[in-house]
Amino acid sequence: MASPPNSDEPLKELKHDAVPGYLKAFVIAFAVMGLYLVAVLISSPGPAKGHHGEVHSNEGHDEETEKTEGKH
Repeated sequence: MASPPNSDEPLKELKHDAVPGYLKAFVIAFAVMGLYLVAVLISSPGPAKGHHGEVHSNEGHDEETEKTEGKH
């Protein structure tokens, strides 16, 4: 059971000494991930399109495909 907050006993705190190198490793990993994201975005083929594309042409489009197009 927890002791009441008015007791004279100080609260116990779990802590540890900092390990050198973890901040540097985090910064390096974060920078690499950021560069990878930039490379993917730059190499993408173009803007994202909707599920069916933005422009529909009627060439090669018959009545049967128009009837079934909305039934996914």
